[in-house]
Amino acid sequence: MNFRRIRTAVLMLSLFASRDCNAQSGSKYGMPLKQDVFFGCLGHNRGIISVNYERKIYASKPQTFFYNLSTGVGYTPGGKSYDKQIPGSCYVPLTMYCLVGKKASFAQIGIGYTAAFGPDFVDSTGAPPVIHKKFESAYTLSLGYRYMNKYGTIIQGYPLLQWTDNPSNEFSIGFGIFLGFAF
Repeated sequence: MNFRRIRTAVLMLSLFASRDCNAQSGSKYGMPLKQDVFFGCLGHNRGIISVNYERKIYASKPQTFFYNLSTGVGYTPGGKSYDKQIPGSCYVPLTMYCLVGKKASFAQIGIGYTAAFGPDFVDSTGAPPVIHKKFESAYTLSLGYRYMNKYGTIIQGYPLLQWTDNPSNEFSIGFGIFLGFAF
């Protein structure tokens, strides 16, 4: 499978197949719930597939500012590219979110750290070759939008800036999109 197909699959998966599921019901209209479990891809976790847990740690009075802490596990499966086997990687993010808004609309600011674990190898299928380290850390920053209505629908999207300690990919720009249903 070539990288163009992988990129297309990742884009389609991120746009249509991500899910957010909130673990605790009983919130008022548009107020973030106390804890969330969400499934998705891309974003702060850097993996194609991820499971994350998010917990509200502070809400201002009046309730317009919410601070959430999130962690999880992301995974990017390996595959074959130009007859070369590319191994998979595992990611563990830790992200702090600040939500600002009322009712169903919130601006979302996120800052995080992600640890990546995978094999140490050089991917020479592209030009220039990409170095993959056994352990790689990344710092992420995002600014986006989160919509949560009284029926449990959640939509969040954000552009993402990422700085890694990888010499072949020190700075990159990405995105995160999650669709889901709160219950």
